[in-house]
Amino acid sequence: MRNEHFEEDELMVIALFQEKTRQETIDLLKQTLEVLEETTEEASEDEMIMVLTSAIEKLQQIEDKYYYSLDLHTYLNDLEEEADEH
Repeated sequence: MRNEHFEEDELMVIALFQEKTRQETIDLLKQTLEVLEETTEEASEDEMIMVLTSAIEKLQQIEDKYYYSLDLHTYLNDLEEEADEH
């Protein structure tokens, strides 16, 4: 594993992303667990796979929603401008 060195601003972007996705991820996992607990023993493997596949897709949607809501374009442009000034 290589060491990554992050600037303070980069850490802030990561923290914002984690903060925004954290609660929705926890809520989705709780809902999925409830569905799995309510599932009867008669549920087929295909039904169980569908529940888990759905949860995975929703987790990806949460990640995408907040990733694209971050203003990375402005952030990256600011980094370029700072580099040009030095």
